[in-house]
Amino acid sequence: MSTRVGSLRGRGAQGVSVLGLLTASAVAAAVVLAVMAGYVSRRGGSRAGVTLAVMLLSVAWWAAAYAMELSSTDGVQSHWGDAKYVGIELLAPAWLVFVALYTGREHLVTRTRILLLAVEPVLVWVLLAVPATHDLIRFYRASPGPNGLPVVGAGPLFWATLVYGNVILLMATVMFVRTMVRLSRTYRVAAVVLVTAALAPWAVNILYNFEVGPFARLDLTPFAFVLTGAVLVWGLYRERLIDLSSVAWGLVVHTMADGVILCDAFGRVNDANPAAVTALGLRRADLVGRQLTEVLPLPADPTAAPASETPDGPVRHDTEVTLGAGEDLRYLELRRQRLTGPVGARKLGELVLLRDVTERRQGEHRTAELLAERTRIAATLQSSLLPVGLPSIPGCELAAVYEPAGAAHEVGGDFYDVFPLDGSRWGVVLGDVSGKGAPAAAVTALVRYTLRTLALEHDRPSEVLRRLNDVLLRDGDGERYCTVAYAVARVTAAGVDLRLCLGGHHPPLLRSAAGRVRPVGEVGTAIGLIDEPELTDTAVRLGPGDLLCLFTDGLVEARRGGVFFGGDRVADLLGAAGGGAPEPVLEGLARAAREFHSGPLSDDLALLALSVPAGATASVAASAPWTGSLSAAREDARSVSSGE
Repeated sequence: MSTRVGSLRGRGAQGVSVLGLLTASAVAAAVVLAVMAGYVSRRGGSRAGVTLAVMLLSVAWWAAAYAMELSSTDGVQSHWGDAKYVGIELLAPAWLVFVALYTGREHLVTRTRILLLAVEPVLVWVLLAVPATHDLIRFYRASPGPNGLPVVGAGPLFWATLVYGNVILLMATVMFVRTMVRLSRTYRVAAVVLVTAALAPWAVNILYNFEVGPFARLDLTPFAFVLTGAVLVWGLYRERLIDLSSVAWGLVVHTMADGVILCDAFGRVNDANPAAVTALGLRRADLVGRQLTEVLPLPADPTAAPASETPDGPVRHDTEVTLGAGEDLRYLELRRQRLTGPVGARKLGELVLLRDVTERRQGEHRTAELLAERTRIAATLQSSLLPVGLPSIPGCELAAVYEPAGAAHEVGGDFYDVFPLDGSRWGVVLGDVSGKGAPAAAVTALVRYTLRTLALEHDRPSEVLRRLNDVLLRDGDGERYCTVAYAVARVTAAGVDLRLCLGGHHPPLLRSAAGRVRPVGEVGTAIGLIDEPELTDTAVRLGPGDLLCLFTDGLVEARRGGVFFGGDRVADLLGAAGGGAPEPVLEGLARAAREFHSGPLSDDLALLALSVPAGATASVAASAPWTGSLSAAREDARSVSSGE
């Protein structure tokens, strides 16, 4: 962009008046532009802001020099006319750099390109500074104009600078406007306002330089730039006329995978993004203007949904709705955000966020179905590893309790069994296989049915467990073992005589008719670990009123924090239970362990009890009462136990 000084075709006082008014206006324009440049510079140190400030200062200098040119005498008038070109030549490069930086084209602004843009201004300044070349740009004609004002003519290079400057300005303006308009249709009106303001000084300068109509008299370009500067500074920095962050938010909402519905204060749909249109299966035209309750099956009472209130008033309700039926059934999560103004202001509208969770819900349903099927299979498999019922033994009462740990879809490793050996003897077994699931179930089945077979072939429990150990080492995978409490029970006139062997298992607890509790049996080696396990048989006699309780470690290892339920607590509960049938005793133990653990047990729990009714003949059960710790009681039990 370039300019020349033309004549003022006024006459007498009227001409002076016009000249004074024009000079004052130029000074005012310079001040306004300088103030706007200062405001921009205080907004921050961004490169775009610095460039805009440079552009505004260049126009301010242009306006100030123009005012001095109009008000100066012939001696210095030409110098001020030349000084205008400092601002004129900086304007176009500064505008181009500003547009590139503001529209995100920082990569175009390099040091080399800035130096290239500086070539033409520096060349013009040099030509104007050298008297021999000065007139190639501008010169004063010999004949003055009306009122004695000189008439400035355009040199041959003036038109080259004019074309060059205007091409740069036009290119930058087109780049800016196209970028803004492409971002969103919402900002096309704002872009039209900006392009009008940006093109106004460019058009005024073209009309002046080509002496078109009334524009041939006065150069109004600096004044037109006041309008452009105001739009750029006030619009971009205060009112965010073309706000790239708002455009970005618009793009984000438009491309969000979640649906967004905007409703007015009366619950009517005002707008919806493509994701919401897809989720509801309706056209956007069918959504806008309808009540939200017409397109979504919302709860009758919105306060029934979970809500949260922010300090400034908006309330959010989260809920879930279903659309369609059968194969077309869809699940939508809704978040409803009330939009309000300042604190205490009435509701302005509502923002509804939709998330299609159909795939997740369908996956959850499939998982639940698979889990239910797995639970059914586990329960079936678990029941196959336990006896359907306990046999009836004359002169003896039996009871058992089994509770799997954790999820019901896992097969536990605990088991118990009572089976006849001959007319007067019975096999009694309770065990715990390491691990869970199908591998543990396979070992449990192997142990249970192998032990039944071996019990028919060998009388001594220790020999039965020793043979079972051989089978596990031979047929197992080397990683599975078990603890087993196995006893052979014989009913006699005095009660029940048992021969007990413990393969690494907790000693059972014997409660006498008098309520004294002690452990019985000697803990040996777990089954399936080594070739020669240490196994010992112990003789135990149950008289009338006595009860023998066998249990797995799920009972004593129930815990609360770092405290175990423990054998001492089991003994105390057994002693306090008194006489009577064994079933309520076992149920009380299981219930106490659950309550102590405060949640699902972490290990399977199996309990098996044998008792002799109190109405039988006098008890001949041996041993002193058990006091103190379980470990001390085990040592005491060894002193009263016998071998074969």
